[in-house]
Amino acid sequence: MPSAKTSLFSGLFLGEYDHALDAQCRVSLPSDWRSRDGETELVMIPARGKALVLLPIATFLEFVEKAKKLAIANPKMQMAFAYLGSRSRQCRCDKQGRIALDRRMLDEIGVKGQLKLIGALTHIRLTAPENWTMPNDEESLNMYLDEIQKVSDDNSDIAGLLGGILGKA
Repeated sequence: MPSAKTSLFSGLFLGEYDHALDAQCRVSLPSDWRSRDGETELVMIPARGKALVLLPIATFLEFVEKAKKLAIANPKMQMAFAYLGSRSRQCRCDKQGRIALDRRMLDEIGVKGQLKLIGALTHIRLTAPENWTMPNDEESLNMYLDEIQKVSDDNSDIAGLLGGILGKA
């Protein structure tokens, strides 16, 4: 039997939405992307391709738990953690379903007043509308489908998934 927490929120982020930031640099999350109990908590991290990524807190913590074993004796990983920690922000929905975003991080990806929220199944991708173009040619489509096929061919863990999010535009 599913727990009350899992039955309230599917954990899937689907669709695309255009939103305007308000004066306090907040944006409303679509209701399907929020927990019904009002406890939606996300972590915003930088991504390649002039974008930011919002991860559910549980996904982010799972990654940290796996990756911290590598950071103990690896100076490069320690610096990567410092970079990620200094550039990440915790975001909680208010009662109206809005999250406050970091203005500096938005400026770095070219977001002025408009923001595109892209459901990317396991996370939310944030970008300026002009930076989001999905190629519709067959070669690009096949490339994306090849990447999706790898999921069924390889049992990747969450650290690999997050590496893919951060490593690809």
